[in-house]
Amino acid sequence: MGGNTFGLTDRDYAVLLLGDADLEAQLRAIRGQLHQHAQADAALQDDIKDLAERASKASGEYGMHLENSWVDEMHGSVFQDAAQSASAIGMLAPLLESLFVGIFGGIRDIEPPVRPVALAGTRATRASDPDFWDPHFVFSAKGKKSKDVLRGIVQLIETTGLAPRMPADYAQMLGAIFGYRNKMLHHGFEWPPAERTKFEATIGRQGWPSNWFDRSQTNGETWIIYMSDVLIRHTLTRIDEMLDGIGAFIQARYP
Repeated sequence: MGGNTFGLTDRDYAVLLLGDADLEAQLRAIRGQLHQHAQADAALQDDIKDLAERASKASGEYGMHLENSWVDEMHGSVFQDAAQSASAIGMLAPLLESLFVGIFGGIRDIEPPVRPVALAGTRATRASDPDFWDPHFVFSAKGKKSKDVLRGIVQLIETTGLAPRMPADYAQMLGAIFGYRNKMLHHGFEWPPAERTKFEATIGRQGWPSNWFDRSQTNGETWIIYMSDVLIRHTLTRIDEMLDGIGAFIQARYP
């Protein structure tokens, strides 16, 4: 991690681009909430294990009662996991989206108006467009623009020359986060069967690691799809790495 005579790190430079947004506080809050999720999950699993042990030792009506309670807890755990997954994606996806909106807005604001940033690629020809620095938009080779935050972020990263400072799989990670966010936002915990099938196909087509998502099944078919702990940890790690890379990019360009 780089620094300078003022004692600022690469990450500090990236955070400064965001202006008044307190990214560090947001990340601490997210990590704290995720820790609470893990504690709640551990407590529920202990309850389920205890019920299973008691049911195995009991008999008669009481044994049936314990077994039914165990089934209910198992069923409930499916939806607790779904709620926690929805909460995680509901925190991480907006943070990533707002991160890049802020970063590119910051780069725009520090550029002298008489000297545009060194741009390359399709988007470079539209530098005068009022939405040029907005990653919600992507520009086509024909000059048309449309809303697509994933492609807009990637296009701006490539246009500005920031790509070499990004983790190798940053686009893949963002695709998984935004893709899953859209499904949970529109379909809740139990997606229509066709949407589950589409998302499974997307995972394969995009080459996302299989352990980025967990699943509950019913009758041998996918029922509920969760954002896994692996993907959550991976995303938080990549956020740290992207901040370091963005800060290094800024220091190199504006020493």
